[in-house]
Amino acid sequence: MNHLFYLLSDPMLIVESDESLWSIRDVNQAFTAFSGFKKSDLITLDPSTIITTEDSGIAFEEAVIQLAEENAISPLLECKLITKASTPADVRMSCRKLQEADRIVYVIICKDLRESKWIDQYITQNKIMVSLIANDRYTILSLKHYYAPVQQPSSSYVNQSIFDLVAEHERGKLKRIFEYAKNNRTPETADFQLKLGDRYYSADAVIQPFYNGNRSFKNFVVILTSLHLHNQEEDPSYKLRMLMLSKNISVTSLAQSTLISLTTISKIRNGKIKKPQRLTAELIAGELGVRPETIWSSYKR
Repeated sequence: MNHLFYLLSDPMLIVESDESLWSIRDVNQAFTAFSGFKKSDLITLDPSTIITTEDSGIAFEEAVIQLAEENAISPLLECKLITKASTPADVRMSCRKLQEADRIVYVIICKDLRESKWIDQYITQNKIMVSLIANDRYTILSLKHYYAPVQQPSSSYVNQSIFDLVAEHERGKLKRIFEYAKNNRTPETADFQLKLGDRYYSADAVIQPFYNGNRSFKNFVVILTSLHLHNQEEDPSYKLRMLMLSKNISVTSLAQSTLISLTTISKIRNGKIKKPQRLTAELIAGELGVRPETIWSSYKR
């Protein structure tokens, strides 16, 4: 069998029939990770014990033969793959028939539908702006926008880092939330500034991690539930960052000159503290050569 079979990212297996008895002849690495079973556990196993087509009202062997026909009316079939954890995973199955010497084998490709099904289910209960799938390196694999002010085709975001779309000062916080969701296997919520083109938006998101059958991490699904244009000119944290940048003053030097803790300065600069105490505001503004109300309009006299 071509080595490409073992390298492809889609879960694949090769099955054959001997007098109506079906067995698994080979699987690729993607299939063992997805299913959670070792290759040695799968070889010679009846494939219908892990791929069920009952919901489609057709037997496994009939599904394989029909999908493999060159002029198949429907070359794809939704079914379920039973993982080692006994959790049925929704997959879209396709099939190719190959002649090998004096026998026929079938290559079955299983496209994981869990992420897209989860997004579809979420949409039925909530209004969303954007949905995207990102891998463990935070690279966007797919993106779909619904009501969001996305200025480019969705495909132009594919293969970008998700952090390319996040305001720089928010990236550390958001990465920690991703890591927490991944390590704890729980959905998490996040709010951050999203950058689309030359505009910033206040975004609320739900982050859902997904895993393979062998319990290894697979992908993140990120759903943006709200997007609001962020007026940077009225944002105190943005004003503070711009003033510090223009005067070439670092967080550390500002903390040292004002005797305000580094943690407090960082929280004010990142917008976690929206309105500092009056004395704190005066010390920071004084060091930057402006009045407190220049940064925090709420202190206007």
